[in-house]
Amino acid sequence: MELRGLQLHKFARGRSAQTIADQILVSASNFLTGIILVRGLGLEAFGKFTIAYVILLLANSVQLSFISSPMITLGSLCATADDRREFVRGVFGVQVIFCAIATMLTVGVTVVYMTIDRSGVPPHFVLPFALAVCLYLLQDWLRRYFFTVGKAQDSLWNDAISYGGQVIVLSLLWATHWLTIGTAFWTIALTSGIAFFIGAILERLRSTQIETRHAWRRIRSLSIDLGIANQLQWLVYQGAMLVGASVAGPQAAGGVRATQNVIGPVNIAFQAMENIVPIRAAEEMRLGGLQRAARFLFRFGAAGFVALLVVFSAASLLSGRFLSFFYGHQLRVYAGVLNLQMFYFLLAWPIRQLTFLFRTIESTRPILVSSVVAALVSMSLVYPMVRGYGALGIVMAAVGGQIGNLVYLAIAWMRVSASSNTHIVDAAEIQS
Repeated sequence: MELRGLQLHKFARGRSAQTIADQILVSASNFLTGIILVRGLGLEAFGKFTIAYVILLLANSVQLSFISSPMITLGSLCATADDRREFVRGVFGVQVIFCAIATMLTVGVTVVYMTIDRSGVPPHFVLPFALAVCLYLLQDWLRRYFFTVGKAQDSLWNDAISYGGQVIVLSLLWATHWLTIGTAFWTIALTSGIAFFIGAILERLRSTQIETRHAWRRIRSLSIDLGIANQLQWLVYQGAMLVGASVAGPQAAGGVRATQNVIGPVNIAFQAMENIVPIRAAEEMRLGGLQRAARFLFRFGAAGFVALLVVFSAASLLSGRFLSFFYGHQLRVYAGVLNLQMFYFLLAWPIRQLTFLFRTIESTRPILVSSVVAALVSMSLVYPMVRGYGALGIVMAAVGGQIGNLVYLAIAWMRVSASSNTHIVDAAEIQS
């Protein structure tokens, strides 16, 4: 019993447990936030909020691919703690520059889209949305920074301030009838800003021009392919949602977003994986090369795929009741959308493992090409699918894109694996 207690204590203090705890907090908070916003704003206003929030997520997707993902992978490959510290300080400088540019572009694109789409720019929207974008991006980068430098425990309290605080403030606004699209974005800005500035002060974050230039030179080789690939991946689902909203109205986007929010608990696994698995894959690569890293990722991927398949199969039997209970009877008609969402996320699991593998060996071109395939398939399907099936068509198009993505990555890996085995055989023959 004492040995088991020590093992549990060691696990609870370990990187994996802290990351999982952090993702439980984030996903649970996002789930509660979604319920508050749907019920407090109504489906149509929530649809408008969703349009703006989707474009905010686009900016975060750019940040993740251009800055955060290369930081996590390359930071884990640093030989010493001092090298890692100097590297992440430089990345912080890149992040600040990116954040200023991204905020202006995101707000401009959102206002233009809402004007063209005729959904209308909500009153008192631009300033809170701009601040929300800027501070959300900074706080999201900070949480990835904590994982990179081996301080996963610090991401937990920081996210508690940002995401837990968001739930509390939105609940108060709803209860006092002050909840609007504008105040919702003020809330995101407030809680994200408090979390970021506390973390930045405690970590004494700063960067010199030299550190910033050196960091950008290191990450840009991964950043360009990953950046383009992630934006194409954004088109596969979020882009399809915007196209679907322009065809079927903001209610369709709100309904799809609400069902996506239901799968929030699954994001515990996906986001924890994003923060842990690339680091572990890089460690395996350092210890045993390509084949060892591949074995780790495929074992992990197979176990996760089976677990998700079981959970999703059981959940699909109760999807209608689940939506009705949390969001009200108006969302029950989106049960089919929720079931298809689960299939989309099931396909995403093996795609992530292959993406991590190519990132680890610093071969990002297959990721880029597979994303091109996925975006082309999704964008070519979305209009006819939405015209024929409404909100369901948005997810049908996204699933088609995911299938194209997975098939291409699997073929690309088989080529790399075959080439690697050939080189091993040739080396063995030379030695003999």
